[in-house]
Amino acid sequence: MNNYEKFLQLHHQEKPLIIANAWNVKSARLIEAQGFAAIATSSGAIADSLGYPDGEKIPFGELLYVIQRIAVCTSIPLSVDLERGYTNDLGELNGHIQQLIELGVAGINLEDAQGEDIYLKKLNGIKNYLKQTNQQLFINARTDVFLQKLESPLETTLKRAKLYADAGADGLFVTGVQDITVVKEITSAVTLPVNVVGVPKFGSIEALAESGVKRISMAVLLYRATYSHFEKVVQAIQTEQSFMPLY
Repeated sequence: MNNYEKFLQLHHQEKPLIIANAWNVKSARLIEAQGFAAIATSSGAIADSLGYPDGEKIPFGELLYVIQRIAVCTSIPLSVDLERGYTNDLGELNGHIQQLIELGVAGINLEDAQGEDIYLKKLNGIKNYLKQTNQQLFINARTDVFLQKLESPLETTLKRAKLYADAGADGLFVTGVQDITVVKEITSAVTLPVNVVGVPKFGSIEALAESGVKRISMAVLLYRATYSHFEKVVQAIQTEQSFMPLY
């Protein structure tokens, strides 16, 4: 079983896939060492760690280098946060997909912040390319309806979920939703395995599992928590004029 097949299977097991988001080789290796079944990247974390704002401000070549290093240094399935694809040109987008596949990437997140029409062109283009080249890649369709505070967010999310499923998406990533009752409505109405970010308002992982969620991400939150601790340590060194906070 290759990493794509393992990754696909992880979305259809009884318990949800808990996936931690890495931003460099060290973070990815720590995630793997702690027994996580797969690694995802966070575009925001990678960009911020290299001094770029989030939102495709990092050049794709620099992102690709980080992905390549993570892929070489880990063995479990790797999913890449591809944002909007880093291009609106469908040919160039397929080139990006090919580069990721050649690195051994098992899946991607592709977000619909530009609207469903542009998104469907990109999704259909990728699916056709994969079919023509006889290659496999898990596509997690990220919908930002709640995050963008669009009108009738639940209804719009369910509409997009069907469109994306019909176009061949493998999963549905709903960002910005923080009400577990709404999550239950989504999981009960869509055919795709549903992915959400694990935020405190959801309570426990068990509660999310009972709501029907199949994948729980940490997004940029793990990165922020890591550097929040780092900041506290260096502040303590400066304040106390001591190296004891390092121990």
